[in-house]
Amino acid sequence: MRVVACVVAMLAIALPLATAQAQTASQSGQQQPAETEASLTARIDAAYKLMTEVGHFDEGYAQLRAALLDAARSDLYEFTVVSYSNAGATFLNGQFLEEAEAIFAEGLKTRAMQQDVAKRGDFYLNYAMLKQAEKDYRGFISMAATAISLYDQYYGKDSRELMYATDQLATGVAAVGSIASAINLEQGNLESAERVLGKDDPFTWMLQNNLADLLRQVGAPTRALQYDLTVLEKRIGYYGANHFNVLASANNTAQDYLDLGNYDEALRCFQLQRDIAVALKQEGNLVEQADAWLLYTMVLSGTQQLDEQTIAYLQLLTTDRSYPETLAIKVANLLAAHFAAIGDSQSSARQLDQAYRIAGSKFGLLHPLTFAARQAIANLKAKSDPAAAAADFVALDNEMLQWNWTQVNTAGNPVIAEATRALADDMLHDYARFARNNASAVPAFADAVRRWPTLENGKRDTLRKLLRMIDPDDTETRHLIQTAMRLSFAYQEVTSSGEGVNDPGEVRMEQLQAMDDTLNTRLSAKYGFDEKAMENPLPTAETLLQPNEALIDYFITRKWRADRESADPLEDERLYAIVTRKDQQPRLYDLGDPRRIIPAAQETRMANLRSSRSAQERGAVPLVDLDATFTGLYAGLLAPLEPSLAGADTLFVVPDGKLFSVPFPLLQDSKGVTLDDRFTVRMLTRPESLLNAGVDQSFPKNGKALLAGGLDYARGAEKGAEPLPGTRMEVDAIASILRGDQYSVDMLTGTAAGERALRKDMEQATVAHLATHGAYRDEKEGGVRAVNALWQSQVVLSQSGNRQSMKRDDDDGRLYGMELMSWDLSGLDLLVLSACETARGQETFVGGLRGLPTAINIAGAKRSLLALWPVDDAGTAAFMVGFYDHLAAGQTYSQALRQTRREARDGKISGAQDPRVWAAFVLFEN
Repeated sequence: MRVVACVVAMLAIALPLATAQAQTASQSGQQQPAETEASLTARIDAAYKLMTEVGHFDEGYAQLRAALLDAARSDLYEFTVVSYSNAGATFLNGQFLEEAEAIFAEGLKTRAMQQDVAKRGDFYLNYAMLKQAEKDYRGFISMAATAISLYDQYYGKDSRELMYATDQLATGVAAVGSIASAINLEQGNLESAERVLGKDDPFTWMLQNNLADLLRQVGAPTRALQYDLTVLEKRIGYYGANHFNVLASANNTAQDYLDLGNYDEALRCFQLQRDIAVALKQEGNLVEQADAWLLYTMVLSGTQQLDEQTIAYLQLLTTDRSYPETLAIKVANLLAAHFAAIGDSQSSARQLDQAYRIAGSKFGLLHPLTFAARQAIANLKAKSDPAAAAADFVALDNEMLQWNWTQVNTAGNPVIAEATRALADDMLHDYARFARNNASAVPAFADAVRRWPTLENGKRDTLRKLLRMIDPDDTETRHLIQTAMRLSFAYQEVTSSGEGVNDPGEVRMEQLQAMDDTLNTRLSAKYGFDEKAMENPLPTAETLLQPNEALIDYFITRKWRADRESADPLEDERLYAIVTRKDQQPRLYDLGDPRRIIPAAQETRMANLRSSRSAQERGAVPLVDLDATFTGLYAGLLAPLEPSLAGADTLFVVPDGKLFSVPFPLLQDSKGVTLDDRFTVRMLTRPESLLNAGVDQSFPKNGKALLAGGLDYARGAEKGAEPLPGTRMEVDAIASILRGDQYSVDMLTGTAAGERALRKDMEQATVAHLATHGAYRDEKEGGVRAVNALWQSQVVLSQSGNRQSMKRDDDDGRLYGMELMSWDLSGLDLLVLSACETARGQETFVGGLRGLPTAINIAGAKRSLLALWPVDDAGTAAFMVGFYDHLAAGQTYSQALRQTRREARDGKISGAQDPRVWAAFVLFEN
């Protein structure tokens, strides 16, 4: 027999039993239940009372189960559902999980749960809470989703019941590490509450409070503070100063300030928490908790000395379960840092292990606080056991990437996507520093560098393996694989950028799943690859390269301040280059702060190299001097790598972030020799592009070409962009070259180059060449604030007029990057955008760059020739004709571009001798 002291308190919070609905006419002829609702209620009450008596818990529990079973045999359907729901919730609240599980499982099988009873929503929600307590997260999500569906059915989308259940689901989803999904749910939930209930309803404040907690968990304290300050003010005005809800808000607000390093405000709010705790005089340790937060903050700010007495007290906080887990984790990290500073590695390790255990138990293994604890442990091991640290970093890298991929692909919000990515940045910053000092860790770090820019979690690598394994002549399967990869990239871009929520033209998860099913069916029927075959890794760079080739993979790591939205959000930023040669381990170079290599003023000059093919400017605009713009870049980006480049004549360069704006072939060494003179420079959009670098590098014969130029931009009374007469001569000359090379050529000129016609022809072409206006404008350059860079990257088509809709519109005469991304260009061997600024974009932490290069890459074109800045009309036309002449003569793409640049530089191409023309064009290989 058990003595249960807490049953009385448990009963006090049990939900009241509801009154059963009257029987319907259809039930009147049925056999009446043996007992009435009143008699069953009396039996249930007596059973609860008996359980509170010493030595009678088991007897009372048996009587409760018997009464519930009798209710289940009756036709009192609502009464039965409510009785089981309340009984299960009562035992859950008392932490009697086995008993609660038995009651809920039995209740789920009753006839009542198959009836049209609204209270089933409460039952499923309570059962979901039990599943969460049992750490059965699959069960939790299933039960909570069913509850939400029932609340929607019976109470409607604007009901409190539905909003409350959604809040519970969001909280539970966050507990399994899906914080981005949780924030998405809670934000939508809050919007509904503000619309239906208003901003002055306490329920709305609760949702704001919970959303702020999620934002704080994901490392966005600035955003959390905005909500917490509002809730604190509202609650004080509604409840008065001394109320528990005000105390909770004071603590939350203080934690925001604490994370932001504003210790004065944190202390003020923690003191408010303490004052309320004293006034409430409630049981428990509310005052002691406030004192602990105050002491921790004073130690962290340096106003309290960390003496032996303080250390002893803080150590107790990390093991006393009556204090919040978040506080215990913070204290453990503080003590670990202190012990490490005084050389006591063992004590430091113990505190870090404690922080990890608490975080893993409270928040789960896939949570930012747990990752942070593991990262700190790896950093500590790096000082004494590099081999163990290397293993820790590899494991952490893989698990954080998988977690980050999930967050980004479910975020639907650029702020949250980049917040989760910023958490990984901190790990990668430390991993790079470790690899820099431990050469044996460089290969694993190089693999991390390959995967992080596109969040390669293994799925697309599997598709890449399949492309290398199938029959080369199996075009149907090849296209299915390419489509699956294209949709995967597009979906990730949409979700990470927050686009597509209400856009029917964007890729949806169901499309990905349908494509996976189609591909799997095809592969199973035709090939039947076994698991062992799929385990073989992709070839590495050192096996793909030739002895005369070198791969330079640039990668930027960042260490963020807590306030990532401040004017100076970065604590540190480092640019690394990983150089790989044939059959050699990669070498890692720390190039320093990229902000010093490419200062902000220099970035501005690169962005303002204006000329006449700009959609934003009419006529010629003075050009900035290139020498002033790019002087010193060779010394910062390439000179340190010289020891690893000896004997190479071909460089594969993978840029990152702002390096996409650098014209690498133009850079000059200390002797004035350009990189283009020393090497064939081949630009890759991502490291995986090297897999295709040795295949099909010559211009295809007997293909189909689409050419567009000489466009009419007028739209009624709107004059549109300045006419470009050189573009018609350009496409006419290229058409002549291609027809001589047995190409069939489709020409779109005048008003014919609309978006619909262009898409139809481009998706069937081998080569596409668009000679027109192009533009990119970010926020700093007059672009529209808070509009995705893929909407601010555009190619101007026929009858575009003066308007810029920046939305999906096949008739607006403008092809935006976000639209182009959804096209199927996998059949294009070459796409040339002979237009201004088509190679530019916005630096992003998911994918490296967001702009037309991103869109073309996702759409599947094998390579693209784009412009880094606005270029001269006539000079560009002559340059492009020269480029196609060399392609038709049999040169590879990279050879043809290099030769054309040299001829332009040497004055052999009229109008193109200025480097502001010939250096503008970059060939990206996808």
